[in-house]
Amino acid sequence: MFASLGPAVRFLLLACIAMFAAETLRPGLLDSLALWPAGAGFQPWQLVTYSFLHGSLMHLVFNMIGLVSFGRELEYYWGSRRFLQYWTVCVLTAALVQMAVTA
Repeated sequence: MFASLGPAVRFLLLACIAMFAAETLRPGLLDSLALWPAGAGFQPWQLVTYSFLHGSLMHLVFNMIGLVSFGRELEYYWGSRRFLQYWTVCVLTAALVQMAVTA
């Protein structure tokens, strides 16, 4: 199954799993990578790093099922570059909307 994934989906899958392991082993890591409102310690890299964080093992599992199910098809159809562009736009847009709503 893993071999049938495109390089972009494989990278995102491994990055999310690695970040979940890192945040589990170092709980304080979450504070510097999560998306905080502008007045509460916001750092620019958090516009992207929050997307690799997951609150529980089940959260990670279900997100990765979605990534594999839908991401594999989109990457096959669009190619890796366009899929990563789409992913980046979605992540940044979600972050900006979240910050606007919480402001």
